[in-house]
Amino acid sequence: MKDQLKKLLYTKHFVDTPSGTIAEWRLSPWKVFFLLLSIAILLLLVYAQFFTPSPREFLGNVTFYAIIAICIIAVLWIVFSMVAKARKFVIGFILAFILILTFYYFLGTLLSYFGIMDFHIGGYSTWILIAILAGLGAKRIDGNLDRHDVGFALLVFIILLGANIPLNQNGGFLANLDKFLGMLGGWIP
Repeated sequence: MKDQLKKLLYTKHFVDTPSGTIAEWRLSPWKVFFLLLSIAILLLLVYAQFFTPSPREFLGNVTFYAIIAICIIAVLWIVFSMVAKARKFVIGFILAFILILTFYYFLGTLLSYFGIMDFHIGGYSTWILIAILAGLGAKRIDGNLDRHDVGFALLVFIILLGANIPLNQNGGFLANLDKFLGMLGGWIP
């Protein structure tokens, strides 16, 4: 009988100790939570039945506010778990953004100095392109340099060169995109 009552709050956990014990009893937080929850529900029912003028209205109000509280707790739980997961992504995004931006300006300065190609420096299109590439590369920053990182670096290099190849008298894709965005911005009052 003693072990049966112990099972209400405790759970057996198997351990590996030199003393020879195979398992030990540990307090289960979920069992304690559900026991306290059931006691609270029982006390609410007793209070509603004996101490309120209208038990049905009281229980309806308690149910309504309990649902609201559960929804708030669920939303907070989801938000905090997403923040915890997004923290690594945000750090990777910032690092990738800085690396790609530095590479873009270095490559643009180098190619412009030798007269090979003029890079489009500034404008919304450059920042949008670098932000998209940083978002794609944010998950790749893990401290290990492997063939996937080299492949992504080659992809960034090809995209940055391809976006700056002159298409017409305005320049490359990025310059044309900035001109288009400026034209759209002129239409907005």
